[in-house]
Amino acid sequence: MEGTEVIDVAKKKKLDKNLIDLAMEIGGEEALEVVKALAERRDATDEELAESTGIRINTIRKVLYTLYDMGLADFKRIRDKETGWYYYYWNLDLKRLPEIIRARKMEELNKLKKMLEEESEAIYYWCGTPGHPRLTFDEALEYEFQCPLCGNMLMQYDNTEIIADLKKRIEELEIELGLRKSPKKTKKSSSKSKTSSKSKSKKSKSSNTASKVTEAAV
Repeated sequence: MEGTEVIDVAKKKKLDKNLIDLAMEIGGEEALEVVKALAERRDATDEELAESTGIRINTIRKVLYTLYDMGLADFKRIRDKETGWYYYYWNLDLKRLPEIIRARKMEELNKLKKMLEEESEAIYYWCGTPGHPRLTFDEALEYEFQCPLCGNMLMQYDNTEIIADLKKRIEELEIELGLRKSPKKTKKSSSKSKTSSKSKSKKSKSSNTASKVTEAAV
């Protein structure tokens, strides 16, 4: 039983991180608070969530509808027998979360690949002032190689660091998505290096010995 509980807790932690990241993208801290409140209780109305979080009910509903559209929340409509009014009780439905996370990562991967292609093919020029635009060669030529904002001379921009960062993130995403194998250091290579280093030390020892023998003979 203890082993099963440990596995369940580990899965829950991993799931919570994905859900937190997604909630922050949906609506920042307020969306995160709504998701947390909804995760703590089942079948909560929008009014109950607004009361427990202190967030405006219109914001609560916006977050709930967004989660519903994404397939991460569901509701039950129950009619009050006394008043005849209908109440909507919301709960999280996280079955599609892994699928949604994967789709979002694929979308990010495609955008990064497009950015990498643009950064690799184009030559950019920049005045060096933070916040001022980088221009392609044709754009820089149009402005006579002067920054359109400050008028300073445009110099060729070194984007090797940007390209390296893009390649690194693309590799990370491809590994996470199972599109690329994670690089592993093999023990064989390390053992070979150890063997070669040992053989080199042996050779150096033997050469030293041979030189001493030669000197003694002389």
